Amino acid sequence: MSSVVRGIVTLFAALMVASLLSGMFVGGVHILGIGDETICVTDTSTSTSGEASPIEFKPAPGVSAGLDAHPRYCTDHPGAAQSLLHTATEVPAFVFTLGALLLVLRLIRGAEREGLYAARTAQRLRGVGWWLLAGSVLAAIATSTAEQALLASLSRGGANSAVTGLISWDAPYMAILTGLGVLSFARIMRVGITMREDLDGTV
Repeated sequence: MSSVVRGIVTLFAALMVASLLSGMFVGGVHILGIGDETICVTDTSTSTSGEASPIEFKPAPGVSAGLDAHPRYCTDHPGAAQSLLHTATEVPAFVFTLGALLLVLRLIRGAEREGLYAARTAQRLRGVGWWLLAGSVLAAIATSTAEQALLASLSRGGANSAVTGLISWDAPYMAILTGLGVLSFARIMRVGITMREDLDGTV
């Protein structure tokens, strides 16, 4: 069973890396926003729904503003900084997901080699938990910061900035709760392993 899970995790990790490399070296394939000719960002902090009077939108020169539930700014001729910020909105989630897959793969391989009830297995499980907990928060903050900085470059007269992204990021509750659960399980495993070692020493 563990070999099947390891194979699936390895496959997903390999596909992510292959997709990234193909996006970097194969023409016409855009991964992580690299090479996108049109860049759009939605201002989710501003709602235009209902019958409330709309806010006066001030797109930057060369930028179009669309009106839906939230204002959306697009440009067909992004500058170098805007392209970099656009890529920066996609990289954190990619790094977080790939890192989680690699840590899980390392955990599975270690458990197959050293056994499930081993101190190093519990330590690796603890690493997965911390990655899910801290990594998801850092990825969310980094994504929000890049999005707000990009939004500030595409609009005028708003209060958006990179600092706004540091304050108004969306907490990844599912990843946080999963990370806390994994950390709790790793602690239970570690206590169980210690008790087992103490019991073996008294026999």
